[in-house]
Amino acid sequence: METLLPLTIKIVVDKSSKDAPFIAYTPELDVASCGPTEEKARINLHEAVKITIQEIESKGEFQSL
Repeated sequence: METLLPLTIKIVVDKSSKDAPFIAYTPELDVASCGPTEEKARINLHEAVKITIQEIESKGEFQSL
């Protein structure tokens, strides 16, 4: 069963980074990822959030409603 969570996604551009200047961050979970484009940063953040939630669930620290 998939749970939908409302998350804020903040996009920051780090002009000093040439390979992955777009940083996507969600403050609700304190998870961030990056990518060469805004879209790739969002996709990478989605994967990072999924992995974080799986880890929390496996430790029994998160309960779905």
